[in-house]
Amino acid sequence: MTKSSLEFKVQYSDTDSYKVAWHGSYLRWMEAGRVDWLYLIGIDIKKLDEDFNTVMPVVDLQIKYHRSAKLLEDVIVETTVDEITNLYIIFDQKVINKKTNEILTRAKVKGVAVKEGKLLRNLKTLLNKE
Repeated sequence: MTKSSLEFKVQYSDTDSYKVAWHGSYLRWMEAGRVDWLYLIGIDIKKLDEDFNTVMPVVDLQIKYHRSAKLLEDVIVETTVDEITNLYIIFDQKVINKKTNEILTRAKVKGVAVKEGKLLRNLKTLLNKE
């Protein structure tokens, strides 16, 4: 199973006035994890957009915040895939405190492929995962 692991240091721009990570920062880190996972299986999203006019938007997000990341902590975003069908892909993502190995946030993220405004119905073929 392909797994992406990206490391981030929580920056001031990631935090609120209490120096804890703002909830939207986790979504940005997770997006980077999904892009990295696609890259690891040979999909370049920029090329997908430019050459095939295809994008992969998120259509469903289920997220659970367990604990806040704090300023200058190191976190790891782990991304794996639960399911790929011809219509969608479901990513399983975790944000983990690198020092304690504690799961801070966990999400299930459903993405689809859209070409010229129309849902593609051959996602497995696109990802070469038949």
